[in-house]
Amino acid sequence: MRVAIIGGGISGLALAYYLQKLGISYDLFEGSAEVGGNIRTVNINGYLLECGPNSLQMTDELQEMISELKLETEVHPTITVTNNRYVLCDGSYQKIPSCPFSLLRNGFLSGATKRRIVAERKVPAAFIPYETVTRFFERRFGADATEKIINPYITNLLGGDPDHLLIEKALPEFKAFESKYGSVLRGLAKRQNGSGNKSFTFRGGMSTLPQAIADKLISLHTERKIEVITRSMGKYILCSATPHDMEDKEYDAVVLALPAHKAADLMDFTFPGISAALQNVNYPPLAVVHSIYNRHDVEHPLDGFGALHPKTEAPFSNGAVWVSSLFNGRCKPYEVLLTSYVGGTPYAAHANLPEKELLERVHEENQTNYAINAAPVFQHVTYWKKSMPQYDLYIEDAHEMARMFEEANIFVAANWQGGVLVSDCIRHAKELANKINLKAPLAQSA
Repeated sequence: MRVAIIGGGISGLALAYYLQKLGISYDLFEGSAEVGGNIRTVNINGYLLECGPNSLQMTDELQEMISELKLETEVHPTITVTNNRYVLCDGSYQKIPSCPFSLLRNGFLSGATKRRIVAERKVPAAFIPYETVTRFFERRFGADATEKIINPYITNLLGGDPDHLLIEKALPEFKAFESKYGSVLRGLAKRQNGSGNKSFTFRGGMSTLPQAIADKLISLHTERKIEVITRSMGKYILCSATPHDMEDKEYDAVVLALPAHKAADLMDFTFPGISAALQNVNYPPLAVVHSIYNRHDVEHPLDGFGALHPKTEAPFSNGAVWVSSLFNGRCKPYEVLLTSYVGGTPYAAHANLPEKELLERVHEENQTNYAINAAPVFQHVTYWKKSMPQYDLYIEDAHEMARMFEEANIFVAANWQGGVLVSDCIRHAKELANKINLKAPLAQSA
């Protein structure tokens, strides 16, 4: 069996890696010279900046892959207590309760809200078709906690509007907690009592992981943009602007490891049905802004992971990660690095502002929120015109079409199907490799 994988982001790379381990012949095509997709680390003026994800949560699949790639010495765990997370409330940052004990001492939540959170364990499970993230958490924790804590967290994590994201699609783990344990709090307690998911990055940045995978692949082809897929006698033929040695190659299966809109353009000729569904997947714009200040100019202690900004506070950015509080070597020891996220569905207009205005607005917000009394030493912005796929009603059709086309050996390995987090992409790639492996004997006998 021969498999064509189109797209060299983390999903395509991980799938190729697992297929190679299983002994399945593949070719991985990436249109650009670089691999990694949205995982992008840049080194500018001695600053190590993440233009995409800042960190990872350790999972069994990631632990296994890191070990096999001999990356253990490159793993860089957080240097501070990441349980400390803050939320903007009435113009100042308040620490989010991390456990029932801290919840009782917390001052920015009302007594009624605290009692409502504690009572979540008694809220009966319910199945509501197409239930949104907001409705799910309001049902379980009440409107006040959802508005002040949960929704800003979801917006910062997924870049979406919780009023439209579907709980079963966007956050299936939380829905599973309700179904399995009858309570989200019980489910979280079970997970914390297990192996635990620790935050980490790599000493050389997040790009270390995709590059290490790429270095192990024997059939990776960069700067090879696939433009057309045709089908003949049950086999697939790929056409490229730079054909090289592709003319005589036929494939039993094709894997789309591409953003939905790029997959739609590619499939429009051969499979217009799936193309139409993919075009509707929503990718809001997002700007990632790095701001570096001298530490003595920042009054806030920055003692945690970062801060969230609820819509009720009328913020400019969704929130920020306090990178220098988490990882060494990202800026100079006497400086602090704040990474702000601007845009997503709720704040899409902010992400499209000109660079000068965008940087000024972020600095003004930082000045107010962190009591900063000087200009930044350095700022940098990365624009993502299409950031993360939104798991709203529109993605239902895309998922259904993807399932249907598996019968024709067209598969999907992308974050619009398997989940937007890096760990989700790797887990889904491993599952897909095993699925393709089960089909391999059928293809060889055909």
